Amino acid sequence: MKTTDSQPSSKDRLENTLNTGNYSEMAQTSEESQFNQGNPLRLSMESRLLMGLLFFTVIYSLWIAKQLLIPIMLAFILSLLLAPLVRYQGKLNIPRPLGAALVVVTILTVFSLVVSSTIEPVSNWIEQSPRVLKQLEMKVYPIKKKVEEVTETAAQMDRLTSVDSQPSVKVKEISLRDLLYSNAQTLITSTIMVAFLVYFMLSWGKILILKVARIFPRNEFRHQFIRLSLVLEKGVSRYLATITLINLCLGIVVAIILYAFGVPNSHLWGVVAGLFNFIPYIGPMLVCLFLGATVLLIFDGFLMATIIVSSFIAITVIEGQIVTPLILGKQLALNPLIVFLSVVFWFWLWGVLGAFMAVPLLIMIKFMGEQIKPLNSISSIVGR
Repeated sequence: MKTTDSQPSSKDRLENTLNTGNYSEMAQTSEESQFNQGNPLRLSMESRLLMGLLFFTVIYSLWIAKQLLIPIMLAFILSLLLAPLVRYQGKLNIPRPLGAALVVVTILTVFSLVVSSTIEPVSNWIEQSPRVLKQLEMKVYPIKKKVEEVTETAAQMDRLTSVDSQPSVKVKEISLRDLLYSNAQTLITSTIMVAFLVYFMLSWGKILILKVARIFPRNEFRHQFIRLSLVLEKGVSRYLATITLINLCLGIVVAIILYAFGVPNSHLWGVVAGLFNFIPYIGPMLVCLFLGATVLLIFDGFLMATIIVSSFIAITVIEGQIVTPLILGKQLALNPLIVFLSVVFWFWLWGVLGAFMAVPLLIMIKFMGEQIKPLNSISSIVGR
């Protein structure tokens, strides 16, 4: 008499893993995966040259196709952040497409409210920027005068040795408001494109992962691929959710402190501080420079401006050196030098959006290195 096999099929195990997000059982079955077997291959000189050529070809391709790749990569990172919300709605028997639509609409609503609340003060800043620059120049004129007195002799010598007078140069004024409005259509189009990409990735990304996993000929490879996708999703979503919460709290604290000091548009400064804090090191530095220039125009003397800027620096140092490492823990800790180089590289390659995506991309590389043994050395370099 034949006995029926009640063991779940490989397809059922893959779908169950994607639905629940639990890959502990899969880890046991894929422990001997060939991703984690063997020593790294010894490469010949020709192979190394080909790999170097391939590396530069990839960099050039990323730069050429940046108009296409930036929205896709940004949508991919956002989908990793929002995937746990869609999975939680699935536990409440909410269809995945409907749950993804609810999440995307909510995010777009919050984004629209933030933009609408900040666009008026930003427009005023842009409109008044020529007058503000002149006021700032008059504010720092005493320091400039002292420097000129020190170099007065050298300047006189230059004038004596100069035969022809310097030609007058007329600088054409550029309307920053017109520049902002001219890019509004591109911003709206890109936002809609990213929103649709996030929706489709949240709705049908799981199905795509399953189909790709079935391409592998052996179950070990399938399990390893599914496990890697889940690790990336959980790790990146945890990092982004934590950093978003930290930056939100940082923006609120900055807004409250600036409001207490009497700085106008303190809520806008809070938004700027929280947003630019997604760019490690460089972002807070830029906010500090702009904030210092602004408070110099608002308050008489340098004492109050120094106090405000010092308070902002103290807040960012406490957040960056104490709060964030304590909350993220060792697993998500990154090498500061590698982080800085990553920000510079992606800013050079993809601009400001590349700088915003630099650390999430670095987190992905770190988790991939931890899961694939030949890439373990990369993970150890990236980690702290």
